Amino acid sequence: MNEGEEKMKTARFMIATALFALVPATPGFAQTNDDQAAAGAQEDEAAEDEAIIVTGTFLDDGSKSAMKMDVPVLDTPFSVSSYSNEFVKSLETQSVADLYNYMTGLKKSGGTAYDITLRGFKSSGDDRNSIMVDGLPGLTGRYGSPPTIGVERIELVKGPMSVLYGQIQPGGFVNIITKKPQAQAATTIELRGNTWLSKNRHAFDHFGLTGSIDSTGALAGDGALMYRLVAQYGDNDGFRDFANQKQTFVAPSLTWEIGPDTTLTVQGEYRRTREKFDNGLAAPFDGLTSVTSTIYDIDAVAPITTTYQSPDDFRVEEGKALSAYFKHDFGNWALNVSGRHVDYSSHQQEFSSVNVARIAGEFRVTRRARELKTDRKYDYVDINLNGEFETFGLEHKLLVGVNAGKDQVSENRLKFFNSNNRNAAGVCPVGGTCLDIGLYNPDFGAFPSFESLPALNPALTDQENLLTHRVIDSSNWGIYLSDLITVTDWLKVSASVRKFREKAVVQPDARNTPTVVNTRITKRDVLPSFGILLQPKDNITIYGSYAESFVPADPGIYDINGQNNFAPLEGKQYEFGIKTEDLLDGRLNATAAIYRIDQIGQITQFQCPLGSCSAQIGKARSEGFEIEGNYEPIDNWQFIFGYTHINARVLTSIPSQAFQVGRPLANVAKDAANLWTRYDWENGLGVGLGVTYTGPRAGILPTNKDDLKPLDLPGYLLVDAGIYYKAERFSVNLKLGNLFDKRYFESSGAGSSGRVQIQAGQPRYATLTTRFTF
Repeated sequence: MNEGEEKMKTARFMIATALFALVPATPGFAQTNDDQAAAGAQEDEAAEDEAIIVTGTFLDDGSKSAMKMDVPVLDTPFSVSSYSNEFVKSLETQSVADLYNYMTGLKKSGGTAYDITLRGFKSSGDDRNSIMVDGLPGLTGRYGSPPTIGVERIELVKGPMSVLYGQIQPGGFVNIITKKPQAQAATTIELRGNTWLSKNRHAFDHFGLTGSIDSTGALAGDGALMYRLVAQYGDNDGFRDFANQKQTFVAPSLTWEIGPDTTLTVQGEYRRTREKFDNGLAAPFDGLTSVTSTIYDIDAVAPITTTYQSPDDFRVEEGKALSAYFKHDFGNWALNVSGRHVDYSSHQQEFSSVNVARIAGEFRVTRRARELKTDRKYDYVDINLNGEFETFGLEHKLLVGVNAGKDQVSENRLKFFNSNNRNAAGVCPVGGTCLDIGLYNPDFGAFPSFESLPALNPALTDQENLLTHRVIDSSNWGIYLSDLITVTDWLKVSASVRKFREKAVVQPDARNTPTVVNTRITKRDVLPSFGILLQPKDNITIYGSYAESFVPADPGIYDINGQNNFAPLEGKQYEFGIKTEDLLDGRLNATAAIYRIDQIGQITQFQCPLGSCSAQIGKARSEGFEIEGNYEPIDNWQFIFGYTHINARVLTSIPSQAFQVGRPLANVAKDAANLWTRYDWENGLGVGLGVTYTGPRAGILPTNKDDLKPLDLPGYLLVDAGIYYKAERFSVNLKLGNLFDKRYFESSGAGSSGRVQIQAGQPRYATLTTRFTF
């Protein structure tokens, strides 16, 4: 660590220590009921202090994401959850991904922001539609999860929704609803400090500090022009060796109420992250030499703080976005136009993990030196018209729209230095360079520096094709129509249809002259979904639905021969469920559902000489049951709870992969549950307690018939707790995560590379947040 970095860390330590010292110094005065009422009347709902006494439920009763209309959850024939701002504030997390354990059916499943598992199916790290922003695809960061400071609420839509959105995985998607300008002036300044409190990381060994501001109000006297500025800077150490992340986030926005029926909102976003590159942990095998068995042992991994990437390995990513949302009401009809442009770039240098080998009686992680520059541009627009009318005594809520988009991805490999292999005695060949490192005692001083290595290893043959500059241009458009028909007071029918076309043009290596171009066109005339809703009472809905998804295979993947001849991934879901609201005198809302999803064209990944290769294995099925609810037994005390049971497995496969049939899909727990509760006293003091359980999972789907035990991840139970205090314009919150310091693993990577991309969960930590509102 150089002198400047040492001074910065010392400064962060002093500030974080002072921040934690504020806890006993916090004044203990209480607000009167009149004071609280006055404060509540003055603060705008969307810009109120982040630690306000809970006044709303954790689950909202409305969600626009599922049907692109303002339709109550009870009138939606699919499972959809709208997690309110109160939910986000109560859990006191810094990134959206930290909320997933308390969102039923959703789990983090990899090292990128897009890596999630929902209803048994995993999205990939390049799936821009798995997490949307205000209904449009394209995050400003591929790896780091979006910060919660800019989030108003989160909508989770489960099941295939391609009919309205296009390329959607069969499990569903996450939609982040961002904070928008408000007329009532309010500003909140936040300072957050965190440290690890684990047997692996002691207090202030690794720590962090984050500062934020959220300001909104009117720019014109009549309130027709409003602004909002959300900004954050964080410098945080991770719990793993050398781990550090510096992130800047700025999101300005303007709303212009052009007239009583017309609104335009323009929103910008800038995010820059510099972090230590880290593949994760690696699992050794049992050493059996039999051709019928290879067992990878998760219990034998190194301590969770261990890293195999050098201290100077890094990734820098920068993203800029510009979004616009226009709405005009025509009485019973409304026109909505939304668009989003994202410009993203990243640069990374790392000694990436490749595999685990036993060399001279010692387990070692084989590595390669890689440098990659990536540029991505996304442009998407959605235009729809929705309205209400009657025909022959039937009430219609009709939606008709068109969406289109294009994106370009440029991936330029500047270095791809493969390591030489050591002999049985552990000796590197003469003239060769070996980059493997000890599994349990990595010694980073025994290797040449990254900068000293050439782009390719001159001691190896057939390396010249490994440096590529791949460019992918994709475009798509679709027309959709949806109608929610009220037949009687107790019967509703929903029907939707989509026609679309997708095109992808791939240049495997843009440096070649003439450039080789592969073009793939995918289209479909009819993509349907429909549902039936029975409503015996105003607050109960019994529903059944059918929906399909259609996702062209990622044009950027290739098989072991370097070809991309993969068929589209098609999904079909059947779902039945019941939804209730305002039971027990308005204190209980709940949803229960059973479903079956079949996906044809499942793709798995594995390590190959080209880096990472893919294979299309056949048909996978996920079927399960889930229940979720929000319960408030007394005023100011509420629970959010959920349970899901999933049986996700391979049904059919190609002959060479027949051993996969019957195997569970990777990173999918059969059982998972969550419970979060919070109680607030009238004097401003509050407490929260949460428990989450994730069952055992298969870490990877085997790609070799000799994989007897491909990598089993054990189940885990976590406990979180929080203490909150709020005065009129000041609040302080203490969050303790993983209270009992449970060692656990969130997920592993895709395919066989998952054995060297195991993501360890966070050990025990403390976060102290202070906020000032004026």
